[in-house]
Amino acid sequence: MLKLFSKDERIEKSAPIVGSYILKLLEDRNCISIFELAKNLRKNRLIGVRSIYYGMIFLYTLDLIDFNEPYVILKNDKNK
Repeated sequence: MLKLFSKDERIEKSAPIVGSYILKLLEDRNCISIFELAKNLRKNRLIGVRSIYYGMIFLYTLDLIDFNEPYVILKNDKNK
């Protein structure tokens, strides 16, 4: 069975840590392609696709990002 959080996983691949990497990529620009995001995170930090997926789910549940196929968009509180 697949677990979202596990005591046996490396902390660098946990959803909150990967989510922080995603937010750092979105700091400069508010929109990034999912493919570019995955390519950048996998290349620089050796993070798997599953960890990226969980990181995006984590940020979405916190209402920090939104999706507009195929882009990940950073939500701003200023627009609310």
